[in-house]
Amino acid sequence: MSDAHAQPVEKVETGELLTEDQLNRQQVICVRCGSKILPPSTGVYVDDVECELVSMRKEDAGLVEKVTQFYKVDDMFQFDNVGFTHTKDNIKYLSCADCDLGPLGYHELSTKISYLALQRIKYSA
Repeated sequence: MSDAHAQPVEKVETGELLTEDQLNRQQVICVRCGSKILPPSTGVYVDDVECELVSMRKEDAGLVEKVTQFYKVDDMFQFDNVGFTHTKDNIKYLSCADCDLGPLGYHELSTKISYLALQRIKYSA
């Protein structure tokens, strides 16, 4: 998943977002509709993975972003509410199951591991 024209995205400051065990401290929700996506203490923070995702903003249609900060989710049934796209190159992309906003991350079919991009989500208290 490499494209020479991918734009790196700004890093998210994780200090207040993570528990001591590097898990998401708060409920993860959709940036558009507020639908619950991932419960607290479910996703493990990783920054050693890289994925190029198409921009979610209409004004940046076609722009590819290089994302390196994710919550790794080992079991797709741990999500509260997430959609999966059709398969492309052994990958399914994640979207909000309520409003279809995405891609929020990706799911590897070979490992059955999902990666939810920190730059594409928000949190509820």
